[in-house]
Amino acid sequence: MNKEIERKYAVKNLPKGLKVEKIIRIKQAFLYRDKLTIVRIRDIRQIYPEVNQEYVYTLKFKGDIEYNNNYDIGKKYEIENAISKEYFEKLIEKPISKIIEKTRIVIPIQNNLKVELDVYYHYLDGLLTAEIEFPDEETAKNFQKPEWLGEELGYKKLSNRKLSEMTEDEWKSEVTKEFIENNQMIIHNLKKNYDI
Repeated sequence: MNKEIERKYAVKNLPKGLKVEKIIRIKQAFLYRDKLTIVRIRDIRQIYPEVNQEYVYTLKFKGDIEYNNNYDIGKKYEIENAISKEYFEKLIEKPISKIIEKTRIVIPIQNNLKVELDVYYHYLDGLLTAEIEFPDEETAKNFQKPEWLGEELGYKKLSNRKLSEMTEDEWKSEVTKEFIENNQMIIHNLKKNYDI
């Protein structure tokens, strides 16, 4: 069982000399949720640097969630298991909310941390977020974000679970017009340089 500690940010711009560790296409659906538990499945296709595909069943349990003015950290415990393609295809027929599709670009940053830049598709087109997972709470609390990351989005506000329940108008009402326009410009540049 892994403890998941993460923070989510807007993206102001792309850094010069962007180094990409890997690019992954993700299709995911939620099968169950209550106040403490989430069950999710994912089709994960790594497309760079090498091609790889896996299907994963994830059970997440809520830990405590701490908030203050300086940070917003979501803490959960998760158990992941590989499943077959056939089982995935059977399960994805019965999601409890919308299916999310996105491309994840993994970018190494300071202190062996990685930014997971998520470019969303379909009804979430125009949404771009950056998430960082931390090895422990202390590292998360003391994290100094790179200049190219923008405001902290808050862990719950635009979580994948929340997004799967929203319409296009609903998620857009959670952000500013400038946020969306900036995202579209960054996504356009990413598409010019990478196969996403």
